[in-house]
Amino acid sequence: MSNSTKQDVYNRIFDGFQKMSKQDIVIAPWLATDDGQERLSKTLKLQLKQHARDLAASCRDSEVFWTDVHLTPEFRERAFYEVLLSTAANLSYLRLGTLIITEEMVSVSNSLLRDHLGNSGSTALLSVYARVITYLNNQLLLYYGEVTEETFVSGKWHRPWIDYSLGHELNSAIEYGFMEQIVRNGQRLIRLTAVGEELYRECRNDLEKCGYIMQREQLTRAANFTNMDDYEKILERIVSNIHERRKLLIEWSDIKPGIKVLELGCGTGSLTLEDGLYEVVGNNGNVIATDPSVGMLERAKVKLSSFGAKNVQFRQAPAESIPFHDNSFDAVVGMLFLHFTDIRKTLQEIHRVLKPGGTFTTVYVLNFSNEEDFFTEWFEPVFNMGLAARDSVILPTSEEVPSIAGRYFDHFEHETQEWMADSSEVEDVVKFLVEAGTMAELNELPLEARKTLFRELIDRGYSVKQKYGAAARKRSQAVQWFKGTVAK
Repeated sequence: MSNSTKQDVYNRIFDGFQKMSKQDIVIAPWLATDDGQERLSKTLKLQLKQHARDLAASCRDSEVFWTDVHLTPEFRERAFYEVLLSTAANLSYLRLGTLIITEEMVSVSNSLLRDHLGNSGSTALLSVYARVITYLNNQLLLYYGEVTEETFVSGKWHRPWIDYSLGHELNSAIEYGFMEQIVRNGQRLIRLTAVGEELYRECRNDLEKCGYIMQREQLTRAANFTNMDDYEKILERIVSNIHERRKLLIEWSDIKPGIKVLELGCGTGSLTLEDGLYEVVGNNGNVIATDPSVGMLERAKVKLSSFGAKNVQFRQAPAESIPFHDNSFDAVVGMLFLHFTDIRKTLQEIHRVLKPGGTFTTVYVLNFSNEEDFFTEWFEPVFNMGLAARDSVILPTSEEVPSIAGRYFDHFEHETQEWMADSSEVEDVVKFLVEAGTMAELNELPLEARKTLFRELIDRGYSVKQKYGAAARKRSQAVQWFKGTVAK
């Protein structure tokens, strides 16, 4: 295939994937499982399978790229089933704040996918799906070196949502030279070849370019936040003076009574309610507080009535796609949210919705560097595997946001500070920083390896706490304050 043809194929797939994302159609079947347990009833599962069969029957002649497996009717049916499953799970969490798949969302996912296929075809969807399963299969072997044939074909360590054998995919991979089978002590083992390792790197590069890798990370963290009922309590334990920090942010923002304010990443509404943003804006002003997690917003809405804050509305929305018209707000504010987002897209959206002269004020976490000895020892597995944010692009450096901000703000100021964080509650720290936080690039691990890592980090935390004593109770974390003004 020529370079121009390769680029044409990539553009076609990229455009198709972007259309899928805008319609909330996702390839993330892991959202539908919880430690091996499915989040839907048997009846709904049968409905999804029937929908998938119907869709596969109507898309038999679709062109599919990015695959080295023999395409069969079963491949298309499984692909559509897993996309329907993923989309239903994602919609259940986006619209209802639950990770339990509902009958309504099964119906909606079928309608969305059917409309998408009718308008855009299935080429991009099936091509990305083929790349994803190849990526997951090869990632498993790259991480573990080799696994038993039974472990691979069952999918239990890397694709636990499947109810079929991966034997066909294994045979195709062996035929094309991507994997090989060896026998040791009477046990059949599977491992990657050098060609298979190269294919893994190609898959990851393709998926990163088309936006799948970032989407997967965001979906994972948003789902974890939806399930984290104790988020605010954990944050208060880790950052003991968080309420004072929030009030300082409001004060620094220069928000005045009577204006229209947008809060991004509002979580359970603490900045808006407990820490007084709605009071500063006053009865003649308005606060619209948004968050991508419906679960967080539901908890915020429960609190709303007790504050009598009639000038506050809570809306579900990601910061990268703000659902309001241009020039809608006098000020945008947000606490500890920016590092969870695609920063460039978020700043572009903030610039769009701000009125001329409007301001954006925030504080966000910077990448992990110069950590204390106890912390480095505690999270040694994360650092050694190259998963830490300081070795990747998960958390921004102190130069990153200011370097982007010049495109969107006519004037801005920023200041880097060190905050003290409480590390004494081991499970809180692991849950907050790794499982639902931004410390580690978990996409690099098979699902089973993630669970193993969480357990190991908890065990290491208790050991480090015993070894270092009081010195392991506090650690320093770099944050950056930012305030920008747009002129337009």
